[in-house]
Amino acid sequence: MGVIRDGDANIRFCTLIPSKGRAGTIAKLFQKMPWLISHDTFLGIEPGEAAAYGKALGDIWGKIKIQLYENPTGSVAVAREQLRRRAVGKGYYDYYVVTDDNAFHKSKEGLHNLVKATHYCHEFYGSGPVAGMHNTAAHFDRGKIGKATTLGNGLRVYPAVAMIFQCYPHDLYKDYRYPANAYGLDDRHFFLWCLNKGVTQYHVCMDTPYTKSRYQEGGQGSLDVRAQKTGMAIARLATDFPKFVGAVGTLRIPWQFLIESVSTGGGKFRGTRLVGGAMRKESTLQKSSGVKVKVRKITSPNGAR
Repeated sequence: MGVIRDGDANIRFCTLIPSKGRAGTIAKLFQKMPWLISHDTFLGIEPGEAAAYGKALGDIWGKIKIQLYENPTGSVAVAREQLRRRAVGKGYYDYYVVTDDNAFHKSKEGLHNLVKATHYCHEFYGSGPVAGMHNTAAHFDRGKIGKATTLGNGLRVYPAVAMIFQCYPHDLYKDYRYPANAYGLDDRHFFLWCLNKGVTQYHVCMDTPYTKSRYQEGGQGSLDVRAQKTGMAIARLATDFPKFVGAVGTLRIPWQFLIESVSTGGGKFRGTRLVGGAMRKESTLQKSSGVKVKVRKITSPNGAR
């Protein structure tokens, strides 16, 4: 799986997936995406969970590469760095697909499209990350999709900074280091690092659709733990890139959410998710059910919904 062809080029790539507390989810991931069962797929886990993951994966365990690492603070950035070092150290790959243990793309062709789009953008626009197209992008990126272009290899991309299911060129990734206290803002730290180096090309490939569930069990932990880690990660980003982080001119604080949490739970957050990135009002995030969100489907000039 690690070599695909785009025109006259042979492109070498690997897929890097850290996981924690989700042995069942990982087993399901490989069942749904059997093309990832390859020695060019690196799965990162902590030693204490190796037995559970080995049992869940069965024969798959020996068909992929397992990276074990100690991660006492439960930092995503620590896991990413361990995987990055091992993959980059092989000196073999041109591109690295960096994704999550609960992100599902629809086909082997879609995965290859992501790599090929990154390769084309790298060759013609300059080095930069390319991400897959999340199923909510038709709503959130509706103003950017109209700027989509068709690459020389027939793939459609539009300019945007997007996270989760991404592909990085070797010339960028080999020089980067994840700081341990970037926690779950690991991707944002990498993107700010790229920007600090003068990288201005960021795209989303419309021919690489994927989905991802948020705030599942495992991963970074409970709502309170996630909030704590996110706060420390923001401090790391602000320390390393103060002007970029400070460009917003203020610090957004969800006062209503915090006041309600302190008033009713002694400071312990209730609900299913944090405020940032949620398609809900602050007042509804304290409730665990009964909230429905409708997302309007739109059609872009390129026919994408």
